[in-house]
Amino acid sequence: MSVKGVLPVVPTPFLDGGFDEPSFARLIEHMSPGVDGFVLLGSTGESPSMSTRERMEIAAAVLAMTPEEMRVVVGIGHTSAEDAIELARHAQEHGAAAVLVPAPFYFPNQPEGILSFLERVDEVLEVELVLYDNPDATKTVLRADNVIEWARSLDHLGAVKLTDHDLTKIAPWHEAGLNVLGGDDPIAFRYLAAGVDGVMIIVPALCPAAFRRCWDLLQGGDLDAAYAVFAAEILPITHAFGIGDEIATSKAILQELGVFTSAEVRAPLVASDPERRRLLHSALRTIAAVSAEAEGV
Repeated sequence: MSVKGVLPVVPTPFLDGGFDEPSFARLIEHMSPGVDGFVLLGSTGESPSMSTRERMEIAAAVLAMTPEEMRVVVGIGHTSAEDAIELARHAQEHGAAAVLVPAPFYFPNQPEGILSFLERVDEVLEVELVLYDNPDATKTVLRADNVIEWARSLDHLGAVKLTDHDLTKIAPWHEAGLNVLGGDDPIAFRYLAAGVDGVMIIVPALCPAAFRRCWDLLQGGDLDAAYAVFAAEILPITHAFGIGDEIATSKAILQELGVFTSAEVRAPLVASDPERRRLLHSALRTIAAVSAEAEGV
């Protein structure tokens, strides 16, 4: 099944340094009204701060607890092709619907080098490969024509997560038969209005029911009504949780909602301070008031 729809990238809950499985189970329950699945162990999931073994242990635990109707895309980003291959094999063996693969992110990248890396991963895959176009993290700007050429060479590349803000890539990728998923919260609605096939952003994990309403209205062609929902019930969160510290702030929000036991992050990230948490609390109260008014409470 091709990867598309509402697939939030989710943070990984930690408690006293280890994976907090009960909190993740609550996250699945919290998201269930509004998502088609989720992305595990991507950038938001803090995978660069984990060992390969830990990532595999978390993937196995999460895939085992996730309902069959939810599609899970597992991030396998790595500077080592061998470790990426090991993570890919493990993810598909445990039931992942797809794997999310960025360009390696240490040495300078050239198109032929990225293709060579992707070919090695593609050889072991039986599930879909979602290419992660993330220039900030990889220091690599992917050209639309290069990705189209790679898709012709790779058996499993069927979708791209577009974190780049160059929305002109969407049309040629669609013409080449690739699904495109919006990948950055600060311009979330621009992706939606541009006709992406889905999203891989944080906010649907925080406001799943509201985001589902917004998504369904867009799929029905009602841009104005979709934006009204987005502006009233989603935008306060995207304004508050920030750029660059959104992992810490999304964890703080989930803790305040009673989903996560702790807002703990891994070094080198830093947890949200009390002043920032007051702003997040205000955003949640604003959304709650709008929802109550809409329901006539």
